[in-house]
Amino acid sequence: MDKRQCDALTNFASAIKELKDSGVIRSHRYLGDIAEFLCADAYKIDLATNLREAGHDGVRDDVRVQIKYAGGTKTNVDFGDPLKYEELYIVLGKESKVRGHQNAADFLIYKMTSEEVKALPLTNKGRYSRGKDHFLGAPDKVVSLSEFLS
Repeated sequence: MDKRQCDALTNFASAIKELKDSGVIRSHRYLGDIAEFLCADAYKIDLATNLREAGHDGVRDDVRVQIKYAGGTKTNVDFGDPLKYEELYIVLGKESKVRGHQNAADFLIYKMTSEEVKALPLTNKGRYSRGKDHFLGAPDKVVSLSEFLS
């Protein structure tokens, strides 16, 4: 390991501690926790205190909410089981391979109802899952971290 790599890992560990201490991340699933935090902040979602809640991550006005994050090399997003939630929020990071809409924001948030998900055809594996073509349109919300720095 060279100095740059060592410094990067040290900074990462410090960032994780700060994100935990500030309430942004709540578990070892850092990216999913960040997506949940962003949606909770943007849509006033009460996140479940039980991090193992079956099929949903929180509630908004008594509506069960599922939050998914796609930020890397996966070419599709699994929408989960729409019988276990009423609203689905998909957060796409800057590096997401399924990010079809051109936007400079750090995160794009797409919102769907469970009825919209159920109307989609199932994959050959019996799942609700979509790739880049599903995310060509404008997102429901964008989050640019630079807006919060002033």
